[in-house]
Amino acid sequence: MKTEKPTLLFDGECKFCNFWVGLIQKQKAQHKFNYYPLNSPEGKELLKSYKVDSSIDSIIVIANDKVFSKTGAGFKIARTLGGLWNLTLILWLIPRPIRNWFYDFLAKNRSKFFKNRENCEIHN
Repeated sequence: MKTEKPTLLFDGECKFCNFWVGLIQKQKAQHKFNYYPLNSPEGKELLKSYKVDSSIDSIIVIANDKVFSKTGAGFKIARTLGGLWNLTLILWLIPRPIRNWFYDFLAKNRSKFFKNRENCEIHN
């Protein structure tokens, strides 16, 4: 399943993830991405098609037949959004293992920080 515009896969049950996807959509980027929850039929098909480990619990961006996850996905989103979002690219100077450690810490503890939702509120 190949797409022309980048595809953003996210945890549809996570309030924190839904917040960020909703914010991205409000940045005049609603039509810059395809949006699918990781556990949706489309999300599962994309994960399988691109041979992404199903245990990955991260935001994923698929663009130009490449898979980006964790902070790599965040940087791809920022580049796609452009404008002031490009300022976040300064964080690229932080070595990937350190960036991804912070990402993993936040992802692991997101349910402590944000109460999870029953259903995804983001629609493609």
